[in-house]
Amino acid sequence: MVDNVKYVVVDLDGTLVRTDLFVESLLRYLKGNPFRIFQLAMWLLKGRAFAKEKVAENVDIDAEYLPYEEALIGYLKQLKTDGKEIILATASHQKYANQVAEHLGIFDKVMATSGENNLKGDNKLAAIQKLLGDEEFAYAGDSSADTPIWRAAAANIMVNAPASNVSEAEKAGKLSWHHKSEGSTLKAFIKEMRPHQYAKNILIFVPLVTSHEYFDLAHLWTTVLAFICFSFCASGVYFLNDLLDLQEDRRHRSKKYRPIASGALPLPLGVAGAFGFPLLAFAVSIAFLPIAFVVVLFVYFAITNAYSFLLKRVTTVDVMTLAILYTMRVVAGAAASGVDLSSWLIAFSVFIFVSLAFMKRYIEVSALSEKSSQVRGRGYSLDDRETMFSLGITNFTAAVVILALYINSPFVLRSYSTPEALWLLCLLVLFWGNHIWVCARRNEIPDDPVVFAIKDRASQLVGVSFVIVLFLAKYLQF
Repeated sequence: MVDNVKYVVVDLDGTLVRTDLFVESLLRYLKGNPFRIFQLAMWLLKGRAFAKEKVAENVDIDAEYLPYEEALIGYLKQLKTDGKEIILATASHQKYANQVAEHLGIFDKVMATSGENNLKGDNKLAAIQKLLGDEEFAYAGDSSADTPIWRAAAANIMVNAPASNVSEAEKAGKLSWHHKSEGSTLKAFIKEMRPHQYAKNILIFVPLVTSHEYFDLAHLWTTVLAFICFSFCASGVYFLNDLLDLQEDRRHRSKKYRPIASGALPLPLGVAGAFGFPLLAFAVSIAFLPIAFVVVLFVYFAITNAYSFLLKRVTTVDVMTLAILYTMRVVAGAAASGVDLSSWLIAFSVFIFVSLAFMKRYIEVSALSEKSSQVRGRGYSLDDRETMFSLGITNFTAAVVILALYINSPFVLRSYSTPEALWLLCLLVLFWGNHIWVCARRNEIPDDPVVFAIKDRASQLVGVSFVIVLFLAKYLQF
């Protein structure tokens, strides 16, 4: 098989790399301006080759950080050592193929889409036969689109190929090398949903707790349903955000392991999640929840998309947007249950979440080196570190002051049996704020402070204590 051929032809998308460079380039093109989709549609009407040409003129890729199939690269290097000529043949644009070939340094020739010729399926086979003539070759591919090339090849190299193609190659005695990536696509899909982030949506229950309506089953049911809808909508946003930030995430110390960035989740499934989850969330909310909640959910979805496309790259605006998005969870809870929303609660939430948003950026900036003093895709540099620390502490202090004023308000004095007990809340919030900022200064928080707080034992104890104090102040009389 491979021992008997001189040439080894290798596919790129899905084979050499765990991604599709055309889809990636489309996403990056639309990230700059989502209204470009109309221009893109016009290009596609003129054919995929033409569209690839036009997109390649406007979009660059970072070949160094692509999710390569390392097992295949190792195998190809061995074949190269054995004297084989390695040819890259791909439906991706010539520009991207050349960049990949230059980075890897193992290919003797590159064939790719250019001009009006989309090098896929039968077109790729024709190009291979034109180049090699009657010479036998081995072919490395991944999908059913490669079937005619595998059948024409003297030896088959298969990477995550359909079972039917693997079986056919085995029966024909052509299967030279077969690799299947570890990991489940379903697990990758669930991981990309980020169910651990759903804990943030517990904020939806805050108005129910503070209004003491938690024993009302109707209010409780609508709040639970709102939690589910908000979580699904948030998952869709996570999918979209990761699709748009592929190149930036691959350079990040931890984000590079996300399912989409790492190639564990195919891009088409990522696109399906980005559209499917929000549609499901809106369908359920329209059918079962008050129109006020639907409006809040729509505004949340609109702002998150604006954040993904633009706002997160604007200094300070990104922080304020994050704080607004967290606060909107509280607003959504009130809208779903129909309980009155306290202006004190809104003010407290805004300042708390502004502080946490500054902490998130502080953590990213703190991870920078002197060599790379700018956060990719953000408007911050290493010089902003102490400024963000100061702003974070200031906003947290303001939140505590607002809480103290709320505790001393006529509403609280009327609503609680023992309102004096609520002063313990100030101590709890002060402790937690000092604790989490100290952890951030010590670089003990890897990425998101909210996720850290959910898992942190001290933060958990503060949360439980907070609820206990509220109940004691409401129902216990001294």
